[in-house]
Amino acid sequence: MPCLECENGLWRFGESGKCQYESFESCEAANADYYDKVDYEFNFTEEMMQELHEKGEVIVQVEKEGKEMTIRYTYSKPETEEPIIDKSNDEVILSMLDEELDEYINKLANSIKKL
Repeated sequence: MPCLECENGLWRFGESGKCQYESFESCEAANADYYDKVDYEFNFTEEMMQELHEKGEVIVQVEKEGKEMTIRYTYSKPETEEPIIDKSNDEVILSMLDEELDEYINKLANSIKKL
């Protein structure tokens, strides 16, 4: 539940909160304990994250208050499109490279002549 700005310039916590805070930061600080309330905290290991990214899922067994749970975490990789290479520009690019190469060769030839 986020802190929201009121019409009078003050801030409130959530839709039904009182407009009583001078700033967003003071509203967040006063309600920090709301964000800390979680039912269970789980930390993925590097190996778990690798498995999740490679296989798209990882199965974890956890225990809380004497109860065991098996949780399947899934991850869907975004589809990546193959880059489209416009081959019609190849001639233009080769022409530009030819010009640069000719210029470089001329510079080398001139520097050799000066020796």
